[in-house]
Amino acid sequence: MTQLPAALTPRPGERGLATSDPDRLAAGIAQSWALFAALADDVDLDAPSRAKGLLAREVVIPLGAWDDNRPLAVLLDDARRGVVGEHDQGALVDAVRAAHRDEPDDEVREAIRRQGDAMEHFLYGAGLAEDGSLPVASMLGTLPVATFLHAATYPLATSALDLEMAGATVPQQLLDNGLLGLVDTIGALAARQRVTASIAALTPSGVVGMGARDGAWRTARLEPDDLDGELPRSAGPSVEGSTRLILEITSGRADIPTAARRKEIAVHDLAGLLALTPVVEQVPGIPGRAALVGAIRALTAVTGVWKRLPFGR
Repeated sequence: MTQLPAALTPRPGERGLATSDPDRLAAGIAQSWALFAALADDVDLDAPSRAKGLLAREVVIPLGAWDDNRPLAVLLDDARRGVVGEHDQGALVDAVRAAHRDEPDDEVREAIRRQGDAMEHFLYGAGLAEDGSLPVASMLGTLPVATFLHAATYPLATSALDLEMAGATVPQQLLDNGLLGLVDTIGALAARQRVTASIAALTPSGVVGMGARDGAWRTARLEPDDLDGELPRSAGPSVEGSTRLILEITSGRADIPTAARRKEIAVHDLAGLLALTPVVEQVPGIPGRAALVGAIRALTAVTGVWKRLPFGR
């Protein structure tokens, strides 16, 4: 059986930050929406972005609280009615983008603020405690509501990076929150498949990791004392680099082999990372899939493991 780092070994029934540190989860989600809203106020919405030739407004619009964009009230209603499985988020994004492309700038920005306000009301009211653990459909399959909302900090961070071409200045905290949301989401997916595995991200901002076992997962921000001061070895399977670069890689916006050659990123315990292969195989849209695949590909010259894997990119 895979040996998890002690600091990332979940208790029975643990569900990531939603159970171990709900205050941190709530604060991170609310902060990310507030930071993104402030960032959007300073962006030229008609300027090009880095995202597939989209204008900045076309990056921002799908993140807003529009009536036709599965608002939080609809998401919660789905959860209470037991709507689980896969949700076609890609089709929804395309439809919302097309429907609101011609909205005035103020309306686009206000939609982001409405989304943040709705999140704060849910997170700091009774909603998180009452409904946060309910399963609900997502683009990654069934996730707890709280984890679904935490996962959204990741596209907020990567979308912010795409908006730099349009004048955005991206706060480091927005990137750090997005990385934590990504790690928590991977933990939920691993637990859903009852995979025993861990992964950590070692960045200048700190170390975040997740460990999954027996259908439970722990997500934690780790201190050197948690790992006996022996980074990265005692962190288990890990990726080491800047938060920005890890987000760029996981979202397919950066080239892992080039980053590895430049020594901007390093992978530790590749064999341990392979324990996440079932998650990658079963959830093709998983955030982080590109990182796992790319990390393995970058090291194939010395490990020869790429040919053993049943997927490619």
